[in-house]
Amino acid sequence: MLNETKLKDLLHGSEYVLTYEDREGDWMLVGDVPWEMFIETCKRLRIMKSSDAIGLAPRAVEKCKSRT
Repeated sequence: MLNETKLKDLLHGSEYVLTYEDREGDWMLVGDVPWEMFIETCKRLRIMKSSDAIGLAPRAVEKCKSRT
């Protein structure tokens, strides 16, 4: 079964990060929100260069708070 740890371990130590697009069209880093929220909202995954992913998910914390 796929889980957050397995997803993040795939790219550990590389120059790439795993990102996803949520239902609202925002791109965020995998691991920025709780796993349950991720599996409910993820539309697609993308592997990005770390340098291209800088600044992603500035609203991730706000989204988490609004769902609780």
